[in-house]
Amino acid sequence: MVAIFSSVTRAVASLFDRGFDPARARRLPIRHATGASNVRGMYLVGEIAGTPLIKLGLNRGRAVIDHIAERDRGGDEPGVAAEGDLYDVVIVGAGSSGLGAADRCQELGLRYLVIEQERTAQLIRNFTKGKPLFMEPPDEENRTRLFCAECAKEELLERWDRQIVDLGLAPDIHEFETVERIDRLGERDGFRVETDRGAYRARRVVLAIGMAGNPRKLGIPGEAEHAARIDQNVADADVYHDRDLVVFGAGDVACEAAVALADRGNRITLVAPDREFTFPKQRNIDAVMERVERGVIDLRLTHVATLIDADAVVIRNLETDETDRVPADHIFRCIGADLPLAFFDRIGIRMEGTWTWRRWLVLLVAFLVCYFVYGAKSNPPLWPFNVPVAWLGSADTPVSFGTWWSSLQVGEGRWSFKLNGSFWYSLLYCVLMTVFGLKAFYRWGVKYDDAYQRKRFASLITVQWTLAFLIPNVLMWWMHGLWPDNAVLGYRDNWWHASGFEYAFPLFFWQFFWDVGWLYLVYGLAATFVIIPLTTIRHGKRYCTWFCGCGGLAETLGDPWRHLAPKGRVAERWEWMNLAILIWAAVAAVLVVSKIGLGFWVTGEAFVAPTAQTHGAVTATLFGGYQVIADIWLVGIIPVALYPIYGGKIWCRYWCPLAKWMQMTSKWFGSLQISSNDKCITCGECSRYCEVGIDVMSFAKNQQPFHNGNTSCIQCGICITVCPMDVLSFDNDHRGTLRRGSPVGVPLTVNGESARPPRRKRFK
Repeated sequence: MVAIFSSVTRAVASLFDRGFDPARARRLPIRHATGASNVRGMYLVGEIAGTPLIKLGLNRGRAVIDHIAERDRGGDEPGVAAEGDLYDVVIVGAGSSGLGAADRCQELGLRYLVIEQERTAQLIRNFTKGKPLFMEPPDEENRTRLFCAECAKEELLERWDRQIVDLGLAPDIHEFETVERIDRLGERDGFRVETDRGAYRARRVVLAIGMAGNPRKLGIPGEAEHAARIDQNVADADVYHDRDLVVFGAGDVACEAAVALADRGNRITLVAPDREFTFPKQRNIDAVMERVERGVIDLRLTHVATLIDADAVVIRNLETDETDRVPADHIFRCIGADLPLAFFDRIGIRMEGTWTWRRWLVLLVAFLVCYFVYGAKSNPPLWPFNVPVAWLGSADTPVSFGTWWSSLQVGEGRWSFKLNGSFWYSLLYCVLMTVFGLKAFYRWGVKYDDAYQRKRFASLITVQWTLAFLIPNVLMWWMHGLWPDNAVLGYRDNWWHASGFEYAFPLFFWQFFWDVGWLYLVYGLAATFVIIPLTTIRHGKRYCTWFCGCGGLAETLGDPWRHLAPKGRVAERWEWMNLAILIWAAVAAVLVVSKIGLGFWVTGEAFVAPTAQTHGAVTATLFGGYQVIADIWLVGIIPVALYPIYGGKIWCRYWCPLAKWMQMTSKWFGSLQISSNDKCITCGECSRYCEVGIDVMSFAKNQQPFHNGNTSCIQCGICITVCPMDVLSFDNDHRGTLRRGSPVGVPLTVNGESARPPRRKRFK
């Protein structure tokens, strides 16, 4: 009993124990596709906007200036300031994005200023000597006048330094000047930018500060006193020979530094608090471990530094609390950089997922809207629709809105149509999916020129109008009018069972209850236990993103917030809930059907919701509880209200029993997976836009496939669409050989042919 209690306690604690979670650590500021931040008139571009590549940085910098110029057209003429000290644009940062923005300002004749706290292109200057630069993606055209071709870092810097002078950019670039504060003065007055040298006024501000401007420090005694022996990166490994060197960090930069230094005959100690390598690419991990085996790198995971003195570093084992003194002629602090959160806070830039009073208000309003929309169509209706009112009946016999609503009909006899809450709810559902589906169609299918996304959103909209609206609310109602109360269709009032053509049990929990006809019964059993399991073999959980209306609403109405999906290990651990609901639905259905038997299907005996007297307290509680909690709150109200807060896939990911059933069958029999080539640049865009919170980048950078055996992937393909390097692709092989992965660096093939899709035209 003690062991069981201890195991349960640890399992529950793990649901809340965040620890260090790399998936959650990759948060970026709020920004629009145009680069606009939450502060009106302030724009984000480059790495802090999710674009780390040099060529894309140049182009995005140019694009944001084009957007600003277009937005400001009709006001003062470009370059003509209302006052002599007013700039059209102040650009903070002179990396590739900042230079691309400056180049476009120069072309358009805008009055601009670039402020850089170090030197121009400082991040590239920090790269290791002779580092080759790959200008990806290769099919992206460089739209700026600045040099952009594959070369060593030294050639690029030499060319840029010369072009900055030749193009006339140099006078408007202030190096070694630090921005301390940016204040918004008003819509017409723009911004006041304060630096350590003075203050400037500007209509618009573009932040192109990158992610490396705030290097992390160890924060231990001796770090400041021995700063001359500490570097943030290895600029030239050839400088060091036969020396005792300590490298802090467990990412790609730290691993590459340790390997380069070890190959020059140095004695390397690699120190990190991580229990295992999390961030590096697999090839860097393999390179480090190969040198660890040869004894040229001393790997100290689960260790932190406690002191730096004249010739050594004292490190402590986090698990045993023992300390050790490591010789250190020089120290490399390759532990990355932090976003300038304090700076963002001062200027009003908010991070994604930050809770403010506005976000609480959005949650409240969304909840109330979803409650009243779903409450009107529920059977029985939710409060206040079930409260009798005299004006809908009479003073003696008042009628509730729900009763009046459910009795609305047009036409006569067999040609009548029931315009009840379900009809209007289904119509509203289809309209929302169509409007927002077309926006998502344009966003992912047209802008990215992705045929897969165009077909997917077209399928969702078409299926919703046919299977979820026209067939149940029009065709089947009319057929029930032609053949009322027959064994095939069941009673006329139960035409709504036709919703089961789109939603299979247990997502559509009522498939086998309430005088269901043989048509619905046979189709429902076939859909749940034959059709859907068979489709998961080659298509995984694509039902969720091509067919299902619940998933369809999340993919369309919820698409603007897909990047807010909870990320990280804790978020993944809570996915056990849909298994619990699957078990709950299955047990409740079995108990109800076993009690009733097949009699009401054969004899036409009316089905009545289970009660403690007719079915027993357990059955009644399971059945009634599922109806209220799962079928009303978890599927209809709570998840839709949470779209603007946690993205669209809350129901599908955490509570949908059908999604869990498909994941189980796909895990057992499926062959569909998403695999990677060796081009990952760890930009994080794939993870950012995953609606079910998968840390896609962790698989992509190590060329590890992911599927329904190791993730809750719904095969929407957005991670493939947004990848700027065409790293990801679908792989499918009935033999299952691809599900087990492929060796690093070995191209994946299907039936002897490359599984890589042709390159798409990139984002327009």
